[in-house]
Amino acid sequence: MWGVGKVTQQALARLNVKTFKDLRQIPVEILEKNFGKHGAAMHLLSMGIDERDVEPEREPKSIGHEQTFMKDILDPDQAKKEILSLANRVAHRMRREEVRGSTVSLKVKYGDFTQITRAATLPEPTDDSMEIYSTSCRLLKKTAVGKRPVRLLGISLSHLSSLEGEKQLFLFDQDKGYQKRNDLNTALDSICDKFGEKSIRPATLISKS
Repeated sequence: MWGVGKVTQQALARLNVKTFKDLRQIPVEILEKNFGKHGAAMHLLSMGIDERDVEPEREPKSIGHEQTFMKDILDPDQAKKEILSLANRVAHRMRREEVRGSTVSLKVKYGDFTQITRAATLPEPTDDSMEIYSTSCRLLKKTAVGKRPVRLLGISLSHLSSLEGEKQLFLFDQDKGYQKRNDLNTALDSICDKFGEKSIRPATLISKS
């Protein structure tokens, strides 16, 4: 039951209350004496009465991933590899949830735990990993990565829009380059969903043994 934690459960057990039926049969006065207003609320809930407002599930305001490193990163090329991995993960999740984002944000936490964020807004919303990656790399140039040790990197996309309202437009307003990337992303997503996200990825992300 909502609002009934371990301590409340133990207190109810001392009153021989173990089921909703037991709770309904306890006089509300006894519940109020032992639990105050929460006792009356539990009594109503046990009878299926809940006057709390229903709050619908909210759509996410942003989608992102971040990675904390066991050892601080010093090499900017290594940072770009991590950004590529993050961009792929973010893009895959966005396509799975059928949303696109207009604003790309790059989060950097340095070795001294100083944290900064750099952001760029795109002309059109995207869910394409390479576009997210290239934008993030441009933002990387506005940081001290390569000059200061990096403890964490993160990428997120905000100003999300659903694909539902755009699907009809896409049928008539797609250049060939976009269509090829979209087809490729669809194929990659299918493989990742079936075999895991590490089953196919850019060669630069494959560790050399």
